[in-house]
Amino acid sequence: MSVLAVAEKDFRDAVRSRLMIVVAVMFVALTGGGVLLATTAGGEASLGILGAIGALRSGTAIFVPIIALGIAYRAIAGEQASGSLKLLLSLPNSRLDVVLGKFLGRAAVVTVAIVIGFVSMLLAAALTVDQGIQPEVIVVFMLSALLLAIVFISIAVSVSAFTNSTFAAAIGSFSFFILFQFAWRGLIFLIRYAVNGFSFEDIPAEAPDWVEVMTILNPQTGWTQADRWLVNRVADSQETQQTADAFYLEPWFGFVVLGLWIVLPLVVGYLRFESADL
Repeated sequence: MSVLAVAEKDFRDAVRSRLMIVVAVMFVALTGGGVLLATTAGGEASLGILGAIGALRSGTAIFVPIIALGIAYRAIAGEQASGSLKLLLSLPNSRLDVVLGKFLGRAAVVTVAIVIGFVSMLLAAALTVDQGIQPEVIVVFMLSALLLAIVFISIAVSVSAFTNSTFAAAIGSFSFFILFQFAWRGLIFLIRYAVNGFSFEDIPAEAPDWVEVMTILNPQTGWTQADRWLVNRVADSQETQQTADAFYLEPWFGFVVLGLWIVLPLVVGYLRFESADL
């Protein structure tokens, strides 16, 4: 077997367990249902596709990571807990094959589910948006959401490689979501407080560049900023005309951050898995 063989087996297992169907239904509810709600709430059916996507963006930044983590946290830990990992490694597959194959398999599950969800979004937009649905904008938003999902799949697979307990894998994976969603700003504030000599006095009102960099290192924040820039660019919005003083403060830099969050967790997870005594 190989990486692709492991990925194919993982994908088929997800289909047999009906996991993909459940996830697809969730994405249909988020995207299609979200557009219907955003464009008809309060009787306003003329919100426009950019307005509808803007209304969905915050929910997507929360919902997509949760679903991705829920799909992927059992990827390797579940195999270890059931005892099937040794069989998988004896086929033969290397440990790298397992890590990458599990990552690709779970990514494929999310990809199919997201595509189904965004087809429903396209249909909902065609029914409710009065100002033209701009399908290219919806496609870009879909690909961007998929990238965010892949980030959290990478994180969950990496955490799953660290433990043979699905409970520990779940706690570890969702701890990252709690960190990014609720604790990241507090962490930045504490670092800024420490840099200021553990004092609240004379903290400048304008945040220095390193604070902006740390803010965008949060994959949810980086995605929100980069997605807004990309969607507006495809839609020829004037918002994309703004430029920053440094390249790492540009909105598109969020996609670089997302790329790092895909690669680095997989590397760390593989190194841990390679040295683990199974």
